[in-house]
Amino acid sequence: MDINEVLIRPVSQAESGPADAQQIAAIYNHYIEIGEATFDRDPWTAARVTELLSAPLPNGWYVADHDGQIIGWSSARQFSDRHGYRLSCETAIYLSTDAIGRNVADLLQQQIDQHCRQNQLHHAVAKIIATNDRSLAFHYRHGYELVGTQKEIGHLNGQWSDVTILQKIYQ
Repeated sequence: MDINEVLIRPVSQAESGPADAQQIAAIYNHYIEIGEATFDRDPWTAARVTELLSAPLPNGWYVADHDGQIIGWSSARQFSDRHGYRLSCETAIYLSTDAIGRNVADLLQQQIDQHCRQNQLHHAVAKIIATNDRSLAFHYRHGYELVGTQKEIGHLNGQWSDVTILQKIYQ
């Protein structure tokens, strides 16, 4: 795959069809199955993705499209529904196995950064399972800073897991 052939495009309930929602779900469901990057246990359906895509701005969803196939997605979702957090978001990036190590995540993160700036979001949070060294290194490389670690906050694969909280401040 040539990275120059990857298109990063926004997705929303209004603009996307069932195929987009199904492909986004399939990518995420892979990570549920392997049990290394999410505490979710219930697979996403296309209907669930469509519901998530219906959230208004400043929420933003983007996909990496290669020849009509979604090979990754990213989101900047509302951090909290409390008014004081309205300029903060939680970010996520997930890739198909074919896209790992091909700079697709970098393109998606650049789009998230642009989205946050365009929508005057000030603070982005990433919550990462503490044993996910690859994701932690990626976020540090993209300017996220360590906030702290929540000890034994989630239960995964029969054991308690820590979550590392990272933040990025947009000026």
